[in-house]
Formats: sequence, C-alpha cells, structure tokens
Amino acid sequence: MGKRGRKPGVKQDGVSKLERSRLSARECRVRKKLRYEYLEELVQDREKAISALEHELELYRKVCEQIDSGNITEELRNLVESDWFVKS
Repeated sequence: MGKRGRKPGVKQDGVSKLERSRLSARECRVRKKLRYEYLEELVQDREKAISALEHELELYRKVCEQIDSGNITEELRNLVESDWFVKS
C-alpha cells in the first residue's frame, strides 16, 4: 500500500497551488450563480402556474355559485359548452 500525500520528487510550488485554488473558487462561484438563476426561474414558473390555477378555481367557484342559485345565464351556458371549459 502506498503512502498518502505528495509523491516523492515532485515539488509543488506555492504559486501554482494558489492559482489552482483561485480558479477552483471562481468556477464554484459561477456554478453557484447558475444554480440560483435556475432556481429563480423555476420559482417564477411555479408562481405563474399557481396564479393561473387560482384564476381557474375562482372561475369554477363562480360557475358553481350561479348553478346553485339557479341563475343560469346565457353567458354561463356558453362558458360551460365552450371548448375551454370542457378541456379544463
């Protein structure tokens, strides 16, 4: 079994090690920034979807209230028979 650490005969100067460390840190910051941008986009998409669903739910509530009250208007009849209502 070999020893851990640097190999004998290979000298590592402090400047190149420091430069690799800086490069690694820079790459890490770039990856972190990309990850946050992706997550922000994901949140925005989900918020839009939630808003659309809330709007649709409110529409269904109004339709149900009108049906329960027996107040079926021509507009409600057209809405119920429309493609949008059937697809949803």
